[in-house]
Amino acid sequence: MELAKKPIFFVVDDDPVTRIMLCRFLEKLGYVAIGYVNGLAAIEALDLGLPDVVLMDAKMPVMDGFEACRRLKSRADARHIPVLMITGLNDDESVDLAYEIGAADFITKPIHWAILRNRVFYLLKTIEAERRLSLAARVFDNTSEGIAVTDERAVIQSVNPAFTRITGFAPDEVMGRSMNILKSGRHPPEFYAKFWQTLRATGQWQGEFFNRRKDGTIYPQWANISAMVDPTGRVAHYISVFSDLTALRESEENLLYVSAHDILTGLPNRHVFHERLGFALDEARAGEGQVWVLQLDLDRFKMINETMGHDVGDALIVEASRRIGLVLGGQGSVSRLGGDEFGIMLTGSEEDTRSVTQLSQTLLDALRAPLVLYDVELFVGASIGIGVFPLDGEDVTTLMKNVDAALYHAKEKGRNNFQFFRNEMNARAMARVLLETSLRNALERGEFLLHYQPQMRLATGELSGVEVLMRWNRPGAGMVSPGEFIPLAEETGLIVPMGLWVLRTACQRAMAWFAAGHPRFRVAVNLSGIQFGQPDFIEQVTGTLRATGMDPALLELELTESIAMGDAEETLAKLSALSDVGVELAIDDFGTGFSSLKYLKRFPIDTLKIDQSFVRNCASDTEDTAIIRAVIGLAHSLGLSVIAEGVETSEQLEVLRRYDCDQIQGYLYARPMPEEALLAFLGRMRQ
Repeated sequence: MELAKKPIFFVVDDDPVTRIMLCRFLEKLGYVAIGYVNGLAAIEALDLGLPDVVLMDAKMPVMDGFEACRRLKSRADARHIPVLMITGLNDDESVDLAYEIGAADFITKPIHWAILRNRVFYLLKTIEAERRLSLAARVFDNTSEGIAVTDERAVIQSVNPAFTRITGFAPDEVMGRSMNILKSGRHPPEFYAKFWQTLRATGQWQGEFFNRRKDGTIYPQWANISAMVDPTGRVAHYISVFSDLTALRESEENLLYVSAHDILTGLPNRHVFHERLGFALDEARAGEGQVWVLQLDLDRFKMINETMGHDVGDALIVEASRRIGLVLGGQGSVSRLGGDEFGIMLTGSEEDTRSVTQLSQTLLDALRAPLVLYDVELFVGASIGIGVFPLDGEDVTTLMKNVDAALYHAKEKGRNNFQFFRNEMNARAMARVLLETSLRNALERGEFLLHYQPQMRLATGELSGVEVLMRWNRPGAGMVSPGEFIPLAEETGLIVPMGLWVLRTACQRAMAWFAAGHPRFRVAVNLSGIQFGQPDFIEQVTGTLRATGMDPALLELELTESIAMGDAEETLAKLSALSDVGVELAIDDFGTGFSSLKYLKRFPIDTLKIDQSFVRNCASDTEDTAIIRAVIGLAHSLGLSVIAEGVETSEQLEVLRRYDCDQIQGYLYARPMPEEALLAFLGRMRQ
């Protein structure tokens, strides 16, 4: 019990004179004294607050001091309170009884005030000492640090529970034994010699070292060891307070690992790759060696990640890293640079262009092989840029910049290939940066416009619809090819706002044409996989229809096979929602991807578009002719309409007519044209 600033005394005596004198005496000493006329009153008062000391008369009415002392000591919350018995009964039997029931001291009357004062001081000092001992014992038993008390020879005399928890040794297993039983064997004799030198010279040592547990495991600990001296100044004990650093060191190691590695694949990250590359360049520079750097980027990853979900994207990254590791087989160093990019470093003068070429091709072959993730078969592939020190850069920054330029060139060449760096690539890379910068501002500056290519009914020669095509009139550069800016828009995510602009503008212009008296026809808008994968895509379409007043039956949305064959259930849900609204749906470039007839049967598709690659040679190539006939027959059997793209000659037209193709689109009838030319075309069609 902690003492109050002024200790409180209960004075229990039925004689009012004695009770008042005792209270005044205690108050003069600076204490708080409360008087009670008998033992029962004092015991009942305990519920209102506990005193620090009780002065109790042995002989009282109602309840005498002996019974009151028994009652007080029977209470768990009061048994620690010392009772000083003051009585005129000066016989051995009374003294023995008082001590037997727990009284702290016994004073006989008449009261000698000096003796009483000394007894009171002694009781208070005893209370304080016991409190401190109790507190020290609680700290000793409950602290999370291990504590060992030894003699001057480091022989263990006492340990606390935390010592057992940390070391595994029970107290009876270490008592009387040297602290050497905890030695790890990792520190040389010089370490312990310096340890004892410091401890004996200063009386204290603190630091980190290794100890051994009972089970033999070695662990790091931080210890603070102090010497305790006796009155003569000689060392009597050493107290060692120590903590287990295992969890802290493991946490530090985990943080270090996380800071240096990619969590998803476990590969070193970009920072480590650049650091290792710097070391490799220094070594190669000193030894006149070479360092080859390959930067590998997965093709079509962004579309897969955004249309099929990040879980599929993560699984794809992990599988790609596994395949890369199998190809390398411990050769070189591979890191994940970020996203879907991997860096590979090969060192040593034995690496030449031929071996790097073979390795790059093997990597492409490994990543081109199909993989099944979440019951979906995917075909990905990769592009690789290659550079070599010192030819393509004499420092990390220059070399990596040039390798990145080679990677971009590989993507420009159609992806799924590798390219070695050449100086002219930097100019192309800079041009791409400028193109991207211009593209980011093109929409708000109104630089985009729409062209339209008519689609004709083959049986009647009438206009059935127009395909909407996006064009970019870049200031100072003129018209930019869609094949140049559309892939860049998909890589940067700009395709989402651009696609929404195309959808709204096409519907707005169509409604203006119809209001001007032109015949109503279908307007076909192409969709990007990234745009289709947006969570609010359905709301974008329905909102556009409401805002423009466009008839859903006159809007056709074109999806490529790769989009439709992504996440089949999600695709089905979105297509069904669009079909329920009344929007027409078409599969574009049919036959160029990896179609699943099962999905084609389930999806609410209205139209198949035969890719122009099959139309181009259909008049002379029997295989292309067979494919066209099969696609048309399949579509008609499923109740679908067919449009053939890229029709340029009358011979192609006759083949398509022979197999009952429904609609055609191509230069034979009309090229893509701006709105003014389309309106003129519509006017001629009405004549």
